Amino acid sequence: MDNTQFDKMMQGMFQGMTELRESQAKSQAKADLESQKLRELRAETELLARESQAKADLESQKLREFQAETSLQMRESQAKSDLEFQKLQKFQAETELRARESQAKADLESQKLRELRAETELLARESQAKADLESQKLRELRAETELLARESQAKADLESQKLREFQAETSLQIREFQAETSLQIRESQAETSLQIREMGKRVDDVAKQLGHIGINTGDFAEELFWSSLKANPVLGGMYYKKIVRNVWDSEGNTEYDILLFNDNSVAIIEVKYKAKSSDIKNLLKKVDPFRNSHPDYAKHDIYLGLATTTRDRYYEKLLAKATEAGIYLLGQEGNHVELLSDKVRIF
Repeated sequence: MDNTQFDKMMQGMFQGMTELRESQAKSQAKADLESQKLRELRAETELLARESQAKADLESQKLREFQAETSLQMRESQAKSDLEFQKLQKFQAETELRARESQAKADLESQKLRELRAETELLARESQAKADLESQKLRELRAETELLARESQAKADLESQKLREFQAETSLQIREFQAETSLQIRESQAETSLQIREMGKRVDDVAKQLGHIGINTGDFAEELFWSSLKANPVLGGMYYKKIVRNVWDSEGNTEYDILLFNDNSVAIIEVKYKAKSSDIKNLLKKVDPFRNSHPDYAKHDIYLGLATTTRDRYYEKLLAKATEAGIYLLGQEGNHVELLSDKVRIF
């Protein structure tokens, strides 16, 4: 096992532990959400019970008041005829019927509340059982991960021992191979850089012949940096998970040549075939429109970068301006991006 395989194995182990922690956090968040829903449901149930009890009390109070009035009317009407007395008895019977119906409704509401409370308690028990099952699964997964980590560590130690023995036997061959490889890489980069410069000159010549009406040089520069950053989305030692190009703001007034994203940061890259100091000022003006049109990244750290494929006699001035503004200055060296200035600030 070489160092790359070992690193991949360790990254896999750490990724597994990270996924485990994320899964545990999601399960805990889910359990917390279920508990919150139960508390809200219990509060609603108690509110409904209080409202129903208040209605029943109000009906009872009305009934008592009405019965008092009825008794008074009965005493006042005692001297009236038997016909009036019969009407009063009939009215009293109707009143009692309404009272019984009201009580029956109150009893029905109470029964519904008891059933709802029973369902709520059942849901709480089921939710707790699910949470316990998830916790058990997490503990089992943690145990499996730890066992795998120990086994992987033991294998890694054995492989490392074998590798150290092998390296001790072949160190001279490795140094000779590295020296030869480094020489080939430098020669390849020098050749690629020369080809790029020659290509740039040819594009300049064509653009001049066409009266500068095309966008060949701009497209050429943008394609170079886009391909390099897409293959290796690292800027200033920071890795970016996502890269897009030619993005406009919500109003269609501002274009962003290249955007790089990760969980905490956004890098805005302006690409020029031959960058000038004025391009830095224009780049600085793009921060606010980006935040306004991309509210999801309003709290992210924003870094700015100006990419240029050529270095003319004003390069030193451009480098000083970029450093003063606190933005990246990027160049092209061979088939990869070269960071010419990394003294940056967060916008």
